[in-house]
Amino acid sequence: MNDNIRALSRGLEALRILSETGGAACQTIADELNLSRPTVYRILETLIDNGLIFVDEGKIYRPTFATRALDQGLTQKAWALWVAAPVLTELQKTVVWTCEIATFDNYAMARRDSMHHENPFSINLKDFDDRPRSMLTSAVGRAYLAFCPPQEAEHILSHLERFGDRVDDNAKADSHIRTILSVVRERGYALEQRLEYPRATSVAVPIRFDEKVLACIDIAWIASAIKLEKGIEKFLPHLLKAQQEIEKRLVENSAIWQ
Repeated sequence: MNDNIRALSRGLEALRILSETGGAACQTIADELNLSRPTVYRILETLIDNGLIFVDEGKIYRPTFATRALDQGLTQKAWALWVAAPVLTELQKTVVWTCEIATFDNYAMARRDSMHHENPFSINLKDFDDRPRSMLTSAVGRAYLAFCPPQEAEHILSHLERFGDRVDDNAKADSHIRTILSVVRERGYALEQRLEYPRATSVAVPIRFDEKVLACIDIAWIASAIKLEKGIEKFLPHLLKAQQEIEKRLVENSAIWQ
């Protein structure tokens, strides 16, 4: 077995362990693979550099959404998540606050991953992270509805009007939300201001390819720490830059995917 194949095999085995366990320490992986700790550390660093895993504050290595996307097959959504992974990592390093990516799923926005683990602030956003997002009240939901094809948006709104919002009972698919979506389209981004714990604000933009919205990305911060206007001024340029970079990479890699 040559060195390249051996390195690939070891990397895949490490990825398998992390996927099956949900996360493990370097020493645990080294023991499982019967390799030295420095060797495993180099393998893990390579996986991190390629957006397949991350390491949390407890030095536990965990798979990212890019790895989880492999289980789903290379759908357009999974492809977008894969392409977005390294860009979101860099975005989080720049803005410090939490960066997220979500996709449309069963008339809500499902959070596919978050850079919350990289956030150095003591902010508990567990509830904010784990629940599906409302199409009508969340920044990612509004960004999706505002920029997806009009026929798709009308279908989603008609469904929500008839059956209600399964995430937010108080949300209504009425003329008011249509006005909000019009504003979102005009300014190019959507906002969310949570009025309950955690009192967080977020700004979101769509990731588009081939006239479709594949995902939405956002930056979330604690409202009491940074006021809305200051947050938009501070974070929106970086979010738009990340959006442009992800969409650029989607175009550049489209021949390979298709």
